[in-house]
Amino acid sequence: MTTFLRSASNSDVPYRAAWHFHAVLLLLLTAAFETGFAANAADVPPIRFLREWGQQGDKPGEFHFPIAIAINSADEVLVTDHLNSRVQKFDRDGNALGHFTTLGNPGGIALDESGQIYLTHIHASGQSDSSDGDFVTVCSPTGELLRRWGKTGNAAGEFDCPGGLAVSKDGRVFVADQTNRRVQVFDRNGTFLRQWGEFGNEPGQFGGKAGRKSRVGGPQFVACDASGNVWTTEGANCRVQSFTPMGKPLTNWGSDEDRPGCFGGFFTGFDNRPARSLVGPIALCFDQSGRLWISAVSGRVQQFTADGQYLRGLTNTQGTEPGHFFAPHGLAFNSAGQLYIVDSYNHRIQKFEVGP
Repeated sequence: MTTFLRSASNSDVPYRAAWHFHAVLLLLLTAAFETGFAANAADVPPIRFLREWGQQGDKPGEFHFPIAIAINSADEVLVTDHLNSRVQKFDRDGNALGHFTTLGNPGGIALDESGQIYLTHIHASGQSDSSDGDFVTVCSPTGELLRRWGKTGNAAGEFDCPGGLAVSKDGRVFVADQTNRRVQVFDRNGTFLRQWGEFGNEPGQFGGKAGRKSRVGGPQFVACDASGNVWTTEGANCRVQSFTPMGKPLTNWGSDEDRPGCFGGFFTGFDNRPARSLVGPIALCFDQSGRLWISAVSGRVQQFTADGQYLRGLTNTQGTEPGHFFAPHGLAFNSAGQLYIVDSYNHRIQKFEVGP
Protein backbone atom coordinates (compact mmCIF):
# COMPACT_ATOMS: atom_id res chain seq x y z
CA MET A 1 0.00 0.00 0.00
CA THR A 2 1.29 3.45 -0.86
CA THR A 3 0.02 6.43 1.07
CA PHE A 4 0.84 10.11 1.27
CA LEU A 5 4.01 10.68 3.29
CA ARG A 6 4.09 13.74 5.48
CA SER A 7 6.87 16.20 4.77
CA ALA A 8 8.96 17.18 7.76
CA SER A 9 8.00 20.85 7.71
CA ASN A 10 7.20 23.74 5.44
CA SER A 11 10.89 24.53 5.40
CA ASP A 12 11.37 21.46 3.21
CA VAL A 13 9.66 23.32 0.38
CA PRO A 14 12.34 24.94 -1.80
CA TYR A 15 10.42 28.20 -2.06
CA ARG A 16 12.38 30.03 -4.69
CA ALA A 17 12.67 33.61 -3.51
CA ALA A 18 15.83 34.11 -5.57
CA TRP A 19 14.04 36.43 -7.95
CA HIS A 20 13.24 38.83 -5.06
CA PHE A 21 11.34 42.06 -5.31
CA HIS A 22 12.97 43.48 -8.42
CA ALA A 23 11.93 40.56 -10.65
CA VAL A 24 8.36 40.58 -9.40
CA LEU A 25 8.20 44.34 -9.88
CA LEU A 26 9.49 43.93 -13.42
CA LEU A 27 6.80 41.38 -14.14
CA LEU A 28 4.08 43.64 -12.80
CA LEU A 29 5.35 46.56 -14.84
CA THR A 30 5.42 44.51 -18.04
CA ALA A 31 2.10 42.74 -17.45
CA ALA A 32 0.09 45.56 -18.99
CA PHE A 33 2.31 45.42 -22.09
CA GLU A 34 2.06 41.68 -22.49
CA THR A 35 -1.68 41.49 -21.94
CA GLY A 36 -1.95 44.36 -24.41
CA PHE A 37 -1.75 41.74 -27.17
CA ALA A 38 -5.34 40.78 -26.29
CA ALA A 39 -8.04 41.39 -28.86
CA ASN A 40 -9.87 43.72 -26.45
CA ALA A 41 -7.27 44.57 -23.84
CA ALA A 42 -9.39 47.29 -22.24
CA ASP A 43 -12.12 44.77 -21.47
CA VAL A 44 -9.98 42.20 -19.62
CA PRO A 45 -8.40 42.42 -16.16
CA PRO A 46 -4.62 42.31 -15.75
CA ILE A 47 -2.85 39.04 -15.03
CA ARG A 48 -0.89 39.14 -11.78
CA PHE A 49 1.93 36.81 -10.73
CA LEU A 50 1.39 35.49 -7.18
CA ARG A 51 4.10 32.97 -6.38
CA GLU A 52 6.13 30.04 -7.58
CA TRP A 53 7.74 27.02 -5.99
CA GLY A 54 10.00 24.15 -6.92
CA GLN A 55 13.39 23.40 -8.39
CA GLN A 56 15.04 20.33 -9.86
CA GLY A 57 15.59 17.56 -7.31
CA ASP A 58 13.95 14.71 -5.45
CA LYS A 59 13.30 16.25 -2.04
CA PRO A 60 9.80 17.27 -0.91
CA GLY A 61 8.68 20.20 -3.00
CA GLU A 62 11.31 19.59 -5.67
CA PHE A 63 10.55 18.13 -9.09
CA HIS A 64 12.18 16.23 -11.90
CA PHE A 65 10.07 17.19 -14.88
CA PRO A 66 6.56 17.81 -13.53
CA ILE A 67 3.89 17.31 -16.18
CA ALA A 68 0.27 17.61 -15.09
CA ILE A 69 -1.75 19.15 -12.29
CA ALA A 70 -5.14 18.67 -10.65
CA ILE A 71 -6.85 20.45 -7.77
CA ASN A 72 -9.18 18.63 -5.38
CA SER A 73 -12.26 19.84 -3.54
CA ALA A 74 -10.11 21.10 -0.66
CA ASP A 75 -8.06 23.25 -3.07
CA GLU A 76 -5.06 20.99 -2.56
CA VAL A 77 -2.72 20.92 -5.55
CA LEU A 78 -1.66 17.52 -6.96
CA VAL A 79 1.27 17.37 -9.42
CA THR A 80 2.72 14.43 -11.33
CA ASP A 81 6.48 14.40 -10.72
CA HIS A 82 7.36 12.39 -13.80
CA LEU A 83 10.99 11.29 -13.42
CA ASN A 84 10.67 10.96 -9.63
CA SER A 85 7.70 8.57 -10.17
CA ARG A 86 5.49 10.21 -7.59
CA VAL A 87 2.56 12.55 -7.09
CA GLN A 88 3.16 15.49 -4.77
CA LYS A 89 0.48 17.37 -2.86
CA PHE A 90 0.60 21.03 -1.80
CA ASP A 91 -1.68 23.55 -0.20
CA ARG A 92 -2.86 26.47 -2.30
CA ASP A 93 0.26 28.47 -1.42
CA GLY A 94 2.75 25.77 -2.40
CA ASN A 95 3.52 24.36 1.05
CA ALA A 96 4.28 20.64 0.77
CA LEU A 97 1.64 18.40 2.34
CA GLY A 98 3.08 15.06 1.27
CA HIS A 99 3.53 12.72 -1.66
CA PHE A 100 2.94 9.16 -2.74
CA THR A 101 5.08 6.93 -4.91
CA THR A 102 3.48 5.70 -8.13
CA LEU A 103 4.25 3.09 -10.71
CA GLY A 104 6.83 4.40 -13.13
CA ASN A 105 6.72 7.63 -15.07
CA PRO A 106 3.37 9.26 -14.27
CA GLY A 107 2.24 11.90 -16.77
CA GLY A 108 -1.41 12.92 -16.99
CA ILE A 109 -3.58 13.32 -13.91
CA ALA A 110 -7.32 13.73 -13.34
CA LEU A 111 -9.72 13.41 -10.41
CA ASP A 112 -13.22 11.99 -10.36
CA GLU A 113 -15.99 13.41 -8.19
CA SER A 114 -15.09 11.07 -5.31
CA GLY A 115 -11.49 12.30 -5.31
CA GLN A 116 -9.93 9.18 -6.81
CA ILE A 117 -6.76 9.97 -8.75
CA TYR A 118 -6.34 8.78 -12.36
CA LEU A 119 -2.84 8.73 -13.88
CA THR A 120 -1.36 7.89 -17.24
CA HIS A 121 2.11 6.37 -17.37
CA ILE A 122 4.33 7.06 -20.35
CA HIS A 123 7.65 5.54 -21.29
CA ALA A 124 10.24 8.11 -20.26
CA SER A 125 13.61 9.12 -21.63
CA GLY A 126 16.86 7.49 -20.63
CA GLN A 127 16.90 9.69 -17.53
CA SER A 128 14.23 7.52 -15.91
CA ASP A 129 15.00 4.69 -13.53
CA SER A 130 11.87 2.89 -14.72
CA SER A 131 10.87 1.36 -18.05
CA ASP A 132 7.17 1.39 -17.11
CA GLY A 133 4.63 2.95 -19.41
CA ASP A 134 1.55 2.65 -21.62
CA PHE A 135 -1.07 2.10 -18.93
CA VAL A 136 -3.48 3.91 -16.60
CA THR A 137 -3.58 3.61 -12.83
CA VAL A 138 -6.22 4.70 -10.34
CA CYS A 139 -5.30 5.60 -6.76
CA SER A 140 -7.33 6.51 -3.70
CA PRO A 141 -7.21 10.11 -2.43
CA THR A 142 -4.47 8.99 -0.02
CA GLY A 143 -2.39 7.33 -2.75
CA GLU A 144 -3.30 3.66 -2.41
CA LEU A 145 -3.14 1.86 -5.77
CA LEU A 146 -6.64 0.62 -6.58
CA ARG A 147 -6.41 -0.66 -10.17
CA ARG A 148 -4.59 -0.37 -13.47
CA TRP A 149 -5.34 -1.15 -17.08
CA GLY A 150 -3.66 -1.09 -20.46
CA LYS A 151 -0.42 -2.21 -22.07
CA THR A 152 1.72 -1.28 -25.07
CA GLY A 153 -0.07 -1.76 -28.39
CA ASN A 154 -2.66 -0.35 -30.75
CA ALA A 155 -5.65 -2.61 -30.06
CA ALA A 156 -8.64 -1.37 -28.08
CA GLY A 157 -7.55 -0.66 -24.50
CA GLU A 158 -3.85 -0.58 -25.40
CA PHE A 159 -1.68 2.54 -25.55
CA ASP A 160 1.33 4.08 -27.21
CA CYS A 161 2.50 7.03 -25.09
CA PRO A 162 -0.75 8.03 -23.35
CA GLY A 163 -0.74 11.72 -22.47
CA GLY A 164 -3.41 13.73 -20.68
CA LEU A 165 -6.72 12.35 -19.46
CA ALA A 166 -10.01 13.68 -18.15
CA VAL A 167 -12.91 12.22 -16.16
CA SER A 168 -16.39 13.45 -17.05
CA LYS A 169 -19.15 14.06 -14.52
CA ASP A 170 -20.74 10.73 -15.47
CA GLY A 171 -17.49 8.87 -14.80
CA ARG A 172 -16.23 8.35 -18.34
CA VAL A 173 -12.43 8.40 -18.60
CA PHE A 174 -11.06 10.03 -21.77
CA VAL A 175 -7.40 9.27 -22.53
CA ALA A 176 -5.23 11.00 -25.14
CA ASP A 177 -3.48 8.02 -26.80
CA GLN A 178 -0.81 10.15 -28.41
CA THR A 179 1.17 8.01 -30.83
CA ASN A 180 -1.88 5.91 -31.72
CA ARG A 181 -3.52 9.20 -32.82
CA ARG A 182 -6.78 8.62 -30.99
CA VAL A 183 -8.87 9.27 -27.90
CA GLN A 184 -9.94 6.19 -25.96
CA VAL A 185 -12.89 6.11 -23.57
CA PHE A 186 -13.30 3.84 -20.53
CA ASP A 187 -15.54 3.52 -17.53
CA ARG A 188 -14.11 4.05 -14.03
CA ASN A 189 -13.06 0.40 -13.82
CA GLY A 190 -11.09 0.49 -17.06
CA THR A 191 -13.62 -1.24 -19.28
CA PHE A 192 -13.10 -0.07 -22.86
CA LEU A 193 -16.13 1.75 -24.26
CA ARG A 194 -15.11 3.39 -27.55
CA GLN A 195 -12.44 5.33 -29.40
CA TRP A 196 -12.05 7.83 -32.18
CA GLY A 197 -9.25 9.30 -34.26
CA GLU A 198 -6.57 8.26 -36.72
CA PHE A 199 -3.46 9.65 -38.38
CA GLY A 200 -4.21 12.65 -40.61
CA ASN A 201 -5.08 16.31 -40.89
CA GLU A 202 -8.86 16.30 -41.33
CA PRO A 203 -11.33 17.01 -38.49
CA GLY A 204 -11.31 13.99 -36.18
CA GLN A 205 -7.81 13.00 -37.26
CA PHE A 206 -4.57 13.80 -35.43
CA GLY A 207 -0.93 14.62 -36.11
CA GLY A 208 -0.77 14.33 -39.85
CA LYS A 209 1.99 16.94 -40.02
CA ALA A 210 4.30 14.75 -37.93
CA GLY A 211 5.64 11.29 -38.59
CA ARG A 212 3.33 8.40 -37.80
CA LYS A 213 5.44 7.39 -34.81
CA SER A 214 6.01 10.88 -33.46
CA ARG A 215 4.55 11.40 -29.99
CA VAL A 216 4.24 15.14 -30.55
CA GLY A 217 1.57 14.66 -33.22
CA GLY A 218 -1.19 14.39 -30.69
CA PRO A 219 -3.68 14.34 -29.18
CA GLN A 220 -1.60 15.63 -26.25
CA PHE A 221 -4.01 16.63 -23.46
CA VAL A 222 -7.77 16.31 -23.12
CA ALA A 223 -10.42 18.26 -21.16
CA CYS A 224 -14.20 18.18 -20.78
CA ASP A 225 -16.29 21.34 -20.87
CA ALA A 226 -19.44 22.07 -18.85
CA SER A 227 -21.61 20.48 -21.53
CA GLY A 228 -19.62 17.26 -21.51
CA ASN A 229 -17.92 17.86 -24.85
CA VAL A 230 -14.32 16.71 -25.18
CA TRP A 231 -11.43 18.98 -26.19
CA THR A 232 -7.94 18.00 -27.31
CA THR A 233 -4.67 19.72 -28.16
CA GLU A 234 -2.70 18.61 -31.19
CA GLY A 235 0.96 19.51 -31.21
CA ALA A 236 2.32 19.09 -34.73
CA ASN A 237 -0.85 20.46 -36.33
CA CYS A 238 -0.94 23.42 -33.91
CA ARG A 239 -4.66 23.18 -33.34
CA VAL A 240 -7.41 22.43 -30.85
CA GLN A 241 -10.32 20.12 -31.65
CA SER A 242 -13.62 19.50 -29.85
CA PHE A 243 -15.92 16.50 -30.01
CA THR A 244 -19.16 15.21 -28.61
CA PRO A 245 -18.71 12.57 -25.88
CA MET A 246 -19.30 9.98 -28.62
CA GLY A 247 -16.47 11.39 -30.75
CA LYS A 248 -18.32 13.40 -33.39
CA PRO A 249 -16.10 16.34 -34.49
CA LEU A 250 -17.49 19.75 -33.56
CA THR A 251 -14.83 22.42 -34.00
CA ASN A 252 -11.15 22.77 -34.80
CA TRP A 253 -8.99 25.88 -34.85
CA GLY A 254 -5.43 27.07 -34.38
CA SER A 255 -2.43 28.36 -36.28
CA ASP A 256 1.27 27.52 -36.45
CA GLU A 257 2.29 31.18 -36.62
CA ASP A 258 4.68 32.36 -33.93
CA ARG A 259 2.68 35.26 -32.51
CA PRO A 260 0.06 35.93 -29.80
CA GLY A 261 -3.14 34.05 -30.48
CA CYS A 262 -1.31 31.24 -32.27
CA PHE A 263 0.49 28.03 -31.27
CA GLY A 264 3.68 28.20 -33.33
CA GLY A 265 7.20 28.85 -32.12
CA PHE A 266 9.90 26.45 -31.03
CA PHE A 267 11.13 25.53 -27.56
CA THR A 268 14.41 27.36 -26.83
CA GLY A 269 15.33 25.92 -23.45
CA PHE A 270 18.22 23.80 -24.70
CA ASP A 271 20.94 26.48 -24.38
CA ASN A 272 18.86 28.78 -26.58
CA ARG A 273 18.94 26.27 -29.44
CA PRO A 274 15.46 25.93 -31.01
CA ALA A 275 14.11 22.37 -30.82
CA ARG A 276 12.35 22.17 -34.18
CA SER A 277 10.74 18.84 -33.33
CA LEU A 278 8.85 20.44 -30.42
CA VAL A 279 5.98 22.73 -31.39
CA GLY A 280 2.34 23.46 -30.73
CA PRO A 281 -0.20 23.49 -27.89
CA ILE A 282 0.24 21.15 -24.94
CA ALA A 283 -2.39 21.34 -22.20
CA LEU A 284 -5.76 23.03 -21.89
CA CYS A 285 -8.35 23.74 -19.21
CA PHE A 286 -11.50 25.79 -18.74
CA ASP A 287 -11.93 28.70 -16.35
CA GLN A 288 -15.11 29.38 -14.39
CA SER A 289 -16.58 31.34 -17.31
CA GLY A 290 -16.02 28.55 -19.82
CA ARG A 291 -13.06 30.15 -21.57
CA LEU A 292 -10.10 28.03 -22.65
CA TRP A 293 -6.57 28.44 -21.33
CA ILE A 294 -3.93 26.69 -23.42
CA SER A 295 -0.20 26.21 -22.88
CA ALA A 296 2.23 25.89 -25.78
CA VAL A 297 5.78 24.73 -26.43
CA SER A 298 6.75 28.32 -27.29
CA GLY A 299 6.27 29.33 -23.63
CA ARG A 300 2.90 31.01 -24.18
CA VAL A 301 -0.13 30.48 -21.95
CA GLN A 302 -3.16 32.03 -23.62
CA GLN A 303 -6.89 32.50 -23.12
CA PHE A 304 -9.47 31.91 -25.88
CA THR A 305 -13.19 31.76 -26.34
CA ALA A 306 -14.59 28.35 -27.22
CA ASP A 307 -14.73 29.34 -30.90
CA GLY A 308 -11.04 30.23 -30.94
CA GLN A 309 -11.06 34.00 -30.46
CA TYR A 310 -7.85 35.07 -28.74
CA LEU A 311 -8.45 37.10 -25.58
CA ARG A 312 -5.10 37.54 -23.83
CA GLY A 313 -1.88 35.82 -22.85
CA LEU A 314 0.61 35.75 -20.00
CA THR A 315 3.89 36.28 -21.86
CA ASN A 316 5.73 36.08 -25.14
CA THR A 317 9.09 35.35 -23.54
CA GLN A 318 10.63 31.99 -22.73
CA GLY A 319 12.90 31.86 -19.70
CA THR A 320 13.34 31.37 -15.98
CA GLU A 321 12.00 34.66 -14.58
CA PRO A 322 8.64 34.71 -12.77
CA GLY A 323 5.91 34.74 -15.39
CA HIS A 324 8.16 33.22 -18.04
CA PHE A 325 8.17 29.54 -18.97
CA PHE A 326 10.04 26.76 -20.69
CA ALA A 327 7.43 24.46 -22.30
CA PRO A 328 4.58 24.94 -19.78
CA HIS A 329 2.44 21.83 -19.48
CA GLY A 330 -0.50 21.24 -17.12
CA LEU A 331 -2.98 23.98 -16.15
CA ALA A 332 -5.61 24.07 -13.39
CA PHE A 333 -7.82 26.53 -11.51
CA ASN A 334 -8.64 26.52 -7.82
CA SER A 335 -12.05 27.47 -6.41
CA ALA A 336 -11.00 31.14 -6.25
CA GLY A 337 -10.28 31.21 -9.97
CA GLN A 338 -6.50 31.39 -9.53
CA LEU A 339 -4.47 29.69 -12.25
CA TYR A 340 -1.67 27.19 -11.58
CA ILE A 341 0.79 26.37 -14.38
CA VAL A 342 3.28 23.50 -14.50
CA ASP A 343 6.53 25.04 -15.78
CA SER A 344 8.00 21.69 -16.76
CA TYR A 345 11.54 22.43 -17.89
CA ASN A 346 12.01 24.88 -15.02
CA HIS A 347 10.84 22.17 -12.59
CA ARG A 348 8.42 24.45 -10.80
CA ILE A 349 4.80 25.55 -10.40
CA GLN A 350 3.68 29.13 -10.99
CA LYS A 351 0.45 30.68 -9.68
CA PHE A 352 -1.42 33.69 -11.08
CA GLU A 353 -4.42 35.87 -10.40
CA VAL A 354 -6.21 36.18 -13.74
CA GLY A 355 -9.45 37.87 -12.73
CA PRO A 356 -13.03 36.77 -13.41
